[in-house]
Amino acid sequence: MFDYKVIDNFLDDHDFNYLSTVKLAQINKNQIKVYQNKIFNSGKIISDNFSEEFTKSLADKYNKKALKILEELAPKKIPLWEYTDFNLILTGSECSFPIHRDTPNKLLSGVIYLHPQKNTGTILYSNEKGDDPTTIEWKQNRALFFSRNEKNSFHSYKGDGVSNRLALVYNLCTSNIKKVCEVDEVSFLKVKLREKINPYIYRLFNRFI
Repeated sequence: MFDYKVIDNFLDDHDFNYLSTVKLAQINKNQIKVYQNKIFNSGKIISDNFSEEFTKSLADKYNKKALKILEELAPKKIPLWEYTDFNLILTGSECSFPIHRDTPNKLLSGVIYLHPQKNTGTILYSNEKGDDPTTIEWKQNRALFFSRNEKNSFHSYKGDGVSNRLALVYNLCTSNIKKVCEVDEVSFLKVKLREKINPYIYRLFNRFI
């Protein structure tokens, strides 16, 4: 099993309450809806449903904490950091996302459970076959962080069959995939080929979106 960190009460009360109650479009029980918001270290902000001020305030409050976590899990990746994702993901009650590893642009992958009070958390595995599952229990304002690696960091998530699942995905990211592969000691060409194929696979899986 790969290394990860679980932190309770990650967000302050103001941010947690706002994110948990933000108005979002309705989805059906088999859909996933992603609201993308990102801020670059240069100051450029791209926001799907947050104001630029709120996106900047999240970065100002939490990026130091996230960088400290990355330093613990994968210190060689810190110089590669270029931008931060704050993505709200609404998952339908009967929707599930398959076992996968995150894309290599993510130096630090994080999720913060927002709403409702009870749902399913994140399931971690020792390999892509789904061996040795470990479930991180859903708890409001609990954060799970890990640094993805080509050789491990397999995980999945799903709704609980009762309520839609709202979470904030918080990633520290880079565009320098070649350097990431050097740090992870894997073939850049192999990763590049796989990442070209993956969007088509996910598109087929998520045809209901």
